[in-house]
Amino acid sequence: MFNTTTQHAYRTTAGTYFSDKELSPGDFILGNFDRSMTKYGLNLYSRKNNTVLKVPVVSNILAIRKNISEKLHFASGLKITLTNALIMGDKSYLKDFITDKFTVSGMNHLLAISGLHVGIVVGILLWITSFLHMKLRCLIAMPILALLIIFTGFKITVIRAVTFAFVLMTAYILDIKTHLNKMVLFVAAFFMLIDSNLIKDISFLLSFSAVYGIIYFLERKQTFQERTITERITAPVKVGIAATVFTAPFILYYFGNFNYLSILNTVIMLPFISGLIILGILYLIFPAALITPISVFENISLKILDCLYQWTLPSFVLNKISLSLFILTLIFMLIVIALRKKFLLLLVLIVPLLNGSNAEGLYIPKMVRSKSFINISGDKSEIFFKGWYSDFKYKFIPFAAKLSLQEFDKGYINIYDGENKFIKIKKISKNYSNICINEERSNCFYVFKTRSNTIKKNSYSPNHFYLIYKNRFSADNVLKLSDYEKDVYITGKSVKIIN
Repeated sequence: MFNTTTQHAYRTTAGTYFSDKELSPGDFILGNFDRSMTKYGLNLYSRKNNTVLKVPVVSNILAIRKNISEKLHFASGLKITLTNALIMGDKSYLKDFITDKFTVSGMNHLLAISGLHVGIVVGILLWITSFLHMKLRCLIAMPILALLIIFTGFKITVIRAVTFAFVLMTAYILDIKTHLNKMVLFVAAFFMLIDSNLIKDISFLLSFSAVYGIIYFLERKQTFQERTITERITAPVKVGIAATVFTAPFILYYFGNFNYLSILNTVIMLPFISGLIILGILYLIFPAALITPISVFENISLKILDCLYQWTLPSFVLNKISLSLFILTLIFMLIVIALRKKFLLLLVLIVPLLNGSNAEGLYIPKMVRSKSFINISGDKSEIFFKGWYSDFKYKFIPFAAKLSLQEFDKGYINIYDGENKFIKIKKISKNYSNICINEERSNCFYVFKTRSNTIKKNSYSPNHFYLIYKNRFSADNVLKLSDYEKDVYITGKSVKIIN
């Protein structure tokens, strides 16, 4: 329907925009768009000649941002990648396996520029202006935070965090006293009034559920100075528990993964992430002097990340919960909050362990480029994947999460352009129970073909059941997976659609 070969492609805050015109960073495109969801994300296309609004100040800031990110990366000999993502939201240099380690360790939230980063910037600004009155310090910080939105590329998480900071600072300047939880709900309602579809936006749900949970858990009448040393030390752990408990239902329903040691991982990793953010901010002032310190500190941070990944991999869970369990969990949490029994919310951490058993048979996800299956035979589970990283991460891993499987007795994974950081296999093997890959043996009932149109009339056997994506030759024992629009479950010669 849309020709993308002769057009320019641009990353925007709404998706990938295809345009016949050459655009500059910071341009605003006004008009009507057609949307197309692909496996790589949302694509946008102009219905007619849309209006391009150029804002010189915004364009200049974004151009400076791009220039700084490139200089930081290339001046370090391509070593600095994580700092680019933390300071400017530029993940183009960040390797996929690093992102996967953050995900498996339960620390993916540390990668997204959000409230943590805004909080650190606010803290630095308030510290620098500490000789002034607090209200004046807030007035100075507010316009700088507005520039932060532009500098980070209009990330929606930054816009939300800065808006919340604006509301808090405005309330303080005007001497308006209110409950912080009510303030969170007010800001959330404000955003939903602007765009009601945010109620389905997982980023929005995670942001506000985490903030609400932290405020709810740490709600105290004492000031920081009045708290005991024990309360001050345990506060970071409570923050981690609160954020984990309040976001767990959403993460399990939308992404299907969870790590029970994510709280501890976050507490350990947070000082290193904060250090990189601070060094990155100082780099903007002293670029030449900070290249080596950032490179060294980032290397240390990545080594810590690798240790945490290796240490906590056994506690990683793949389990995509059902809609009914998701709703029941939310209702339970609302009842507990109404009853003011905080400790009962810890029962939410049992939810990742709730999963049903899988029937024996062959489970095949709907994929075109890559080929894969999961085989359940008795009490043993087997896995096969051969294909591309994007299919593995965004299709196969969610498929495995539906079956609540992240550890297999044996199998084989070959990712052409990436690494497997999610699935554990006890024994690497291409010999499967009753299944042959691209060959026919007497002990195999199923023959799984990884290439289309490879079953010929003069060479196929009626004693096997063939599984192939596409094939010109048809027979009763040749199952063409392209005929099915969804994942399938196969037992014997019976095929069922997996909803």
